[in-house]
Amino acid sequence: MNTRKKRYCRRLEREKIYKPCGPNLNTGETVKIELDEFEAIRLCDYEGLSQIDASKEMNVSRATIQRLLLSGRKKLVSGLLNNNMIMVKNETSNITLKGENKMNTNLEGTLKIAFPTSNKNTVDEHFGHCEFFAIYDINSKKIVKEEFVEAPEHQPGLLPRFLGELNITTIITGGMGQRAIDLFKAQNIDVILGARGEIMANLNEYLGGDLESTGSACTHDHDH
Repeated sequence: MNTRKKRYCRRLEREKIYKPCGPNLNTGETVKIELDEFEAIRLCDYEGLSQIDASKEMNVSRATIQRLLLSGRKKLVSGLLNNNMIMVKNETSNITLKGENKMNTNLEGTLKIAFPTSNKNTVDEHFGHCEFFAIYDINSKKIVKEEFVEAPEHQPGLLPRFLGELNITTIITGGMGQRAIDLFKAQNIDVILGARGEIMANLNEYLGGDLESTGSACTHDHDH
């Protein structure tokens, strides 16, 4: 039996649902866009990547990208034309989750991963309010060093620079605003959102390629 090859996608903080409004509201069928369909549309139509480059980002063939674009776009237009509810699913069973910054999935080299925490055990929901950063040096998916660094006093834009100076490659947190995500990108730091619970559980899931913790990104833009 052939196993479907997992494709690389950026995780969502939750499934997204868009409801029509107006006098001709259709409360019938819900149009469901799969996470890989949404990722193909995001890469090609929003980020402006070519189909060849998008196929490399998602680790699939160009033909698969074309198929995902065709099906995803058709569902989107159908929902709009028929005034249907549109859902972008967040099902990750056939997905390898990736971060925001070019979504690098090569975990065989050396990584430096940071978690915001106030009790040195669980991930804080908002990275800007933490007391410490739990930092893990990873080599070939194995932990070679663990340390806790006291977080500096909060100032706008400071934490991305602070972690950049520590050579952090990835931050895993509960949520943050888009401005903060952009500031981490500028420091070449991947951002993984939606983490909750114990730090080690999230770290092991990330290293295994199956980070599926739940949580909410901030819906307003700021850099805490």
